[in-house]
Amino acid sequence: MSLQKRLFKNILIAILMPALIVPALAQKGGKTKSQKSEKTSKSGYTPKVLSEQDRIYFEAYFIEGMRYYLIGQTSAALSFFDKAYSIDQTNGGLNYEISKICYSTSNHARALVTAQNAVKTDSRNQEYIIQLARVYEAQSNFDEANKTYKKLITDFPNNEQYYYQIGANQIQLKQYDEAIKTYAKIESVFGKSFELTRQKQQLFVKQNKIDLAIKEGQALIDSDPNNLLYKVDQAEFYYYIDKKQEAKNILDNVLKQDPDQVQAHVLYADIYKSTGEEAKVFSEYKYLLSRENVSVETKQQIVQDALKYATTDVTKAQLLELTTIFVGTNPNDDIALTSHADALFLNNKKKESRKYYSEAAKIDGNNYNLWLQILTLDYEFQEYDTLVAHSTTAIEYYPNQSNLTYFKGIGYFNLKKYPEAIEALEETKSLAGSNQSLKTQALLLLADAYNETKEYAKSDAAYEEVLKYDKNNDHALNNYSYYLSLRKEKLELAKSMSERVVSRNPNEANFIDTYAWVLYQMKDYKGAKEQLEKALQGSTNGTILEHYGDVLYQLGDKTKAVEYWKKALAAGDSSTLINKKIADGKLYE
Repeated sequence: MSLQKRLFKNILIAILMPALIVPALAQKGGKTKSQKSEKTSKSGYTPKVLSEQDRIYFEAYFIEGMRYYLIGQTSAALSFFDKAYSIDQTNGGLNYEISKICYSTSNHARALVTAQNAVKTDSRNQEYIIQLARVYEAQSNFDEANKTYKKLITDFPNNEQYYYQIGANQIQLKQYDEAIKTYAKIESVFGKSFELTRQKQQLFVKQNKIDLAIKEGQALIDSDPNNLLYKVDQAEFYYYIDKKQEAKNILDNVLKQDPDQVQAHVLYADIYKSTGEEAKVFSEYKYLLSRENVSVETKQQIVQDALKYATTDVTKAQLLELTTIFVGTNPNDDIALTSHADALFLNNKKKESRKYYSEAAKIDGNNYNLWLQILTLDYEFQEYDTLVAHSTTAIEYYPNQSNLTYFKGIGYFNLKKYPEAIEALEETKSLAGSNQSLKTQALLLLADAYNETKEYAKSDAAYEEVLKYDKNNDHALNNYSYYLSLRKEKLELAKSMSERVVSRNPNEANFIDTYAWVLYQMKDYKGAKEQLEKALQGSTNGTILEHYGDVLYQLGDKTKAVEYWKKALAAGDSSTLINKKIADGKLYE
């Protein structure tokens, strides 16, 4: 439906259903017909009297703007609100909605004007006044913000949050004494709390009134002597102001009353850490991890802290001990399992670590880095069936992640399932986007896979695409030239590419072997022999030995050729024709 059609549809609704629409707008500061004779208010607000046609258009624009606002399309919403504003700038609800959008887009100047206008239309509308205070705060006009909040407190005295906002703004203005008075007022009205006490303590510290800060903490304790958390809070404050012994004295008292008080043990661990008493830190960590009444979040923080410092054999072993306890008390928590896997990995127990990573993924597979760790280990262990299975599951959670499809392609390629590898690698290429490095790796493997399926044109195209972006890619130049030599195609091009690789890698046996084999296909047997002798100085690879035997045969030294074919058979990696060559003493290609 076109914009014009939508607009006039709403106009039609406004005409047919005035009883529903007009009262709703009136609540936001608009007027019904019965309000046309309304006089100017004491605030100076004079509502605009609209003609029937203007009223219909205003309501239609307003409703369309609200529709867009409610679905999060604020730019479109503002466009329609502006159309309504051009008809009536005095409508409170419209000014309020415009102010909210301008506030969210940091257009604070207009947000202020429209918020002020909204308040003029209804000086007791709580939402309008809150919006005005927020805009003042956004402009760092904390004085005006506090004047606005004080009006809110007068009109709505039971909202604790307004007092806190005043205190926060007074702190911004460095009016610390006034802020303390504000927090004292909150206490008198709503009662004491840890948050209030801590705020006042921090303000006293800013003023270097440490004794008063300590008294505040003690006053909280005296208000409820049986609340051990208040005592731990006071100990934490002592620790904060570097009075560790005083903190320990309180904690000792707390633990006499309740040996399992979690926060006391957590704070003790922090104190021991600050004094370098690592053995005591470790003891506290073990205790906390073993307790069922300690939250999983606290245990996670403990393990993360231990992981950060696991840089020596001793600390790595301690980390493993801690995560073993964590898994023992929280066997079905994926973070516990992942933490234990991390600890095993750091202790070079990779097989075990993969087991726990996999268990964690079964509980919660929405962890991309976890899957990458699992797949990396699958690849390292050369367990390609498992690599395919894990990557397939990972892709179900993250279907658009190119790294996952690449691992799947690697798995299928090494299983010699080349069509499946091609499908996964083509997907990788399309998903890689601007990740040229990954795209290159996918193309290199694609080229090899297409060669295996005898789709030589696609194989060549993949290599050429790599070389377009990286003209000196040794892998592409070497494999491309080798495959061309096997097919006896474009041998001059193959020779040129292979020469470039060997010139940069004069001691790399596999590259030299490729160059030799190109020369062999060009019937330059002496040149091939010379290159293969260089390759054999640094390798006993079966393929190179077999190639050397083939060259010797072509040069007429059949006895020595058979000798090298036998060496190739013993070394492995020789062709399927090697036994026939040895048995018949003849070259087969």
